[in-house]
Amino acid sequence: MAAEEYDELTGLLTALPAELSGCVVTPQRVLFFRGLSSPDQIFHRRAGSEVRWSSDPRDLLDDGFPEFDRERLWRSCRGEDVFLYPHLGRLRRGQFTVLGTRSTRTETYEVATPLDLPRRTTLREFTRLTYELLLEETRPCTGGRIGILLSGGVDSATVLAALTDHGADVTAYHMGTDDPSADESAYARQVCRHLRVPLVTVPRADDADYLSTTCDFPHPYNHVWPRTLERVADRIAADGVRVLLSGLSGDVMFGPMRYGVYDILAGDVPPYEKWRMLRGLLGTRWESSRLLRSIRPSYSLYGDPQAWAEVELGSDFLVPVPDAAPETYDLDFFPQQQTLNLALWRPRGIHLADPLGGRTLRRLAARLPDAYRLIPHAGRTIDKPVLRLAASHRLPPDVWRHYGRTWLGSPDETWCLRHPDALARILGDPDARLTGLGVVDPHRLDEVLADPRALRRNAENLLCSAMVELYLRDLETHLARPVPR
Repeated sequence: MAAEEYDELTGLLTALPAELSGCVVTPQRVLFFRGLSSPDQIFHRRAGSEVRWSSDPRDLLDDGFPEFDRERLWRSCRGEDVFLYPHLGRLRRGQFTVLGTRSTRTETYEVATPLDLPRRTTLREFTRLTYELLLEETRPCTGGRIGILLSGGVDSATVLAALTDHGADVTAYHMGTDDPSADESAYARQVCRHLRVPLVTVPRADDADYLSTTCDFPHPYNHVWPRTLERVADRIAADGVRVLLSGLSGDVMFGPMRYGVYDILAGDVPPYEKWRMLRGLLGTRWESSRLLRSIRPSYSLYGDPQAWAEVELGSDFLVPVPDAAPETYDLDFFPQQQTLNLALWRPRGIHLADPLGGRTLRRLAARLPDAYRLIPHAGRTIDKPVLRLAASHRLPPDVWRHYGRTWLGSPDETWCLRHPDALARILGDPDARLTGLGVVDPHRLDEVLADPRALRRNAENLLCSAMVELYLRDLETHLARPVPR
């Protein structure tokens, strides 16, 4: 491809909506592209001069059941977002790939360039800009009847506030629970009363059928809510809602990926704010030894091995991987999000939009100093302060100040305590795929399932592993089906 062709193509692709991915086929070449905000992957595979592609990676498995990497399966069982399929090409956000008869070329056509803002832009100015840009990102989604997935947190509540500022006809959908430790419905009700939005609460699945699903997943849906989300999708479709919004990207765009004294000292923030942050750090849970280490740019309070150990979920029933590095985050690939799009939302005619991950807000996030992704205050570490303050003028104080009061894993722990037999049927089956692949230790599994304390500690990863096991079984069935001609 000549330089002028590349420049022309880059201009054309940049002019497209950032959430769009697609494919263009000509007699000479095949072009795949993925927008800067697109959750969708187009996978491709070359065999000689033949090129095949699909948004479902299973369509490209010509040579039978793939040889999955054991560490990646192990990570998937621990709830990590990993790409399992070997030998398949895929795109990062803002990239295109051109495949000719013998050549393959991948280029980046768009990146989230930081917004051009004055030096030492204040926290208040960032919050003002965030809400203004969110209004721009939500404007195209306000025609007709729409829905929003509303948790009890600030991300989805802020998106809902922007929608109501547009006068949108919006209904909020909340996943409810009767477990008081995890119940966030009071916050959802406060938001909806304040913004005068109807609220529909769909009860979380908690029966023995918790792990069953009618969905055909292209990736392991290694999460604890598949059945509940299916119920939510059915209700939304029955209500005739075709456009659904969420606050999915709030954590990635505005939350801390790294943090420490260095990030405050070197941050492009006013000196008086640095002083307040440094003083606030002294009253937090972090020991002085960690704070001193975080003066180095190579050290993050969120990357410390001890910090990882403090929040790591139990996986006592998995065969250890001694040399495995701590979990990393690939901000270009969220298999759970793509899986839900392909298997849950789109089959029901629902388009899921993620305005917090839109093009302009990505540019703002690229400019946001790490020092503004977390604020130490009154002995606590307040995450996503920019997003919390952005809609503080539109939300009840209890909602935008809401922090760390719920135990979201409690219903899953309770379910595992009540239904260890269901986990044993899936993970302890003599023909279990994860056991055969050396990921699950059957003896350790028996010990965990027999001990209520171990069950509670390992609950989330037990459920994630069960979903991976069911995925592997379904993949065998999928590959055994005759290919339609």
